[in-house]
Amino acid sequence: MKREELTAAGLTDEQINVVMKLNGDDINREKSKYSDYDDIKAQLEKANATIDSMKDYEEVKASVLKYQKEAADAKAETAAKVQQLEDKAKVKDFTSNKKFVNELTRDAINAQLYDAMNDAANKGKSLDDLLKALTDGKPDIFRDENAPTPPTVAPMADQPQKSDDSAVRAVMGLN
Repeated sequence: MKREELTAAGLTDEQINVVMKLNGDDINREKSKYSDYDDIKAQLEKANATIDSMKDYEEVKASVLKYQKEAADAKAETAAKVQQLEDKAKVKDFTSNKKFVNELTRDAINAQLYDAMNDAANKGKSLDDLLKALTDGKPDIFRDENAPTPPTVAPMADQPQKSDDSAVRAVMGLN
């Protein structure tokens, strides 16, 4: 509908404005019903492409088998990682109450215990047996609770405290 047609029909400018507004509202209302047309069209094209790609049954079957294998591999890999974490936690818990000389030694023994635990030659052996085999006859792994502690000498009260530099100077005769 054009303004010229309404003018030719004998309507005034005010009447034409009202008719044009009502017509515009009708058009916008109908357009809003189809506002998702482009999205639906894209979805239809994608669905048609998927259908076209599935026309070859053997290809689809091969794709399904491929995805099933990938899923099984991922599941096995995840199970292996979970088992590894559980084994490491088991070793860490086992050695947590042992009194090693330091944390570096504890970490090294934990790593060796984990490796020994997963070695097929050690199947059926307990962690106690494995730890004993790793540490037997090796000194300085565990802290000796019965070892005497070296005495500490307190500074003399009547002597002034010297810094390390002044003590060195005194010994060298530079003071």
